[in-house]
Order: sequence, then C-alpha cells, then structure tokens
Amino acid sequence: MSELLQASGYAALVYLLLNYFISFGSGRPLVEAINPNRRYLPLFAIGMFGIAYSLLLKGVWKHHATHLELLHQLVNEEKAQAEIVGAVSFVVFGVSVAMLYVWCVWNLPRDPRTFSMNPKSLVHEYHKAIRHYVRWKGGLDYAFLGQVKEGVHVIVTDAAAMKDVYRGITRLPAVDVAEAEKDPQAAVEKQLQIWREEAARIAGEWPRLEALTSYVRQGPIVTFCFDVRYGACYIEMLESPSGPAEKQSFTYLFGAVLNQHEVNTLTTGRHFYALAEAIRTIRRGVVKP
Repeated sequence: MSELLQASGYAALVYLLLNYFISFGSGRPLVEAINPNRRYLPLFAIGMFGIAYSLLLKGVWKHHATHLELLHQLVNEEKAQAEIVGAVSFVVFGVSVAMLYVWCVWNLPRDPRTFSMNPKSLVHEYHKAIRHYVRWKGGLDYAFLGQVKEGVHVIVTDAAAMKDVYRGITRLPAVDVAEAEKDPQAAVEKQLQIWREEAARIAGEWPRLEALTSYVRQGPIVTFCFDVRYGACYIEMLESPSGPAEKQSFTYLFGAVLNQHEVNTLTTGRHFYALAEAIRTIRRGVVKP
C-alpha cells in the first residue's frame, strides 16, 4: 500500500507541475507567459529528464534490479515500483515540454522582449527583429526602420518577403501583370521603392497629421494604420520630429502588407505592433524610456 501511495504521489506531483505550468499567471498563458520565456523550456525539459534518471537509479539501488527489469515490472501495476512510476511520469513531462518548445518556435514569433537591449551592433539587432517579423506567414510583407537627420532621410535597415510582395502586386489593378511577369525582381523593387517614398512623405507631414487630430485632446499621434483596399500600411513614430522643418530629426518604423485577409483578421497588425515593441526594447539600452 505504501508503495502504491508513493507512486501516486509522484504522478500527482508531475500532474500539478504540468497544470501549473500551462495555466501560469495569465488568461493567455501560451502567448503571454510560455512563449516569451520559451528559451528556458529546453533547460526545464533537461531538468525533468535528470530527475527521472535519478529516480531510476534510486529504484535500481533500492530494489536490486536492473533498469530493464524495473521498467518491465511497470507493465504490471501490482509490481510497479514507486520510483519507476515517478521516473516515467517525469520523462513524459519532459518530452511534453520539449515538444511545446518545438511547437512555439515553429508556430509563434519571438516575444519582443527577447531581443537584446545591449547588442554589439544596434543595426544588426534592428535588422534581426525586422527580418524575424516579416518572415512569418500572414505577417508583414515589408518593413523598414527609417531615420531623418537634419532633413536627410535614410533607411537604417529593412526586410521584405519577396515572394509575398510579388504575389500581392500581381493582384493590384494599377500593375501591369504581363510586365511584372517579365521581370519579377524589378517589379518587386519598384513596389518597395514606392513604399519608401510614401513612408517618407507621410513622416514629413507628421506635424500636419497631428494638427488634424489635436482637437480630440488625446495627445500626439504614435501610430497610423492606413487600411486600404489591397492590404495596409503602418507607420509608428519612435522619436517625435523636432526642430525646424528643414532640419528635423526623428526615427520611425514603417510596415506594409498586400494581403487584405491578414489585415481583416488583425494578424498583420499584431505583427507590426510586436515589431515596434521589439525595436523599442532594443532602443532602451541607449535611449531613456
């Protein structure tokens, strides 16, 4: 009876750990608690395997039997040893955690907080964040970090899902599909340039846009979303324009998508705001929040 109670205790402990792990502290534990900390999941799984192996060794020492003999006895509940039941339970838990890690990496973008606030190269870390959120299916087709220094506009870094952009522009009424098919690369580059020019124009008119919304008394504009017929464009001001118009300096983030379905389902919006938060996370190492 004592052996059965001990075995039940091991199984209950594993169940409670798994239940707490999945329901931890949030209404959306997978997105808000587990995925942001997924880099710790492999270590957690290894820890479970270590406990399982320790229990197995304890069973070998206590019952003077080989590993295989103890595992064979597990088939018969009357002869199952508590340590072996606990070891198997922890192995199952560890495998579940490892599979959860693989699933998160395969299906969910990184949490914005996982990007470095103190990278060796800011531009490299910016590019890594932009490339990461652009590459996810259903997300942004193109994004870039732009800066204006004393009136001069520069692209710090950008990333594009070239196949998605090409697929999207062939659906636009204003695009000559036959011409685009002759040189897909040139057609995509033309669209990217159009987005850059439009973003620079919007950023340059930011004070006028803020003047239009000042009446609602809700403070300066942070983010604009232009939900157009074929997709959307997003722009977020990371540093507000300052100084006279000809010598203004500011930093902004631009994103675009040509898939209206992803806009309607808010997928692209979530990716853009996650990217913006990732850029802010990186900038916190050099800019006061």
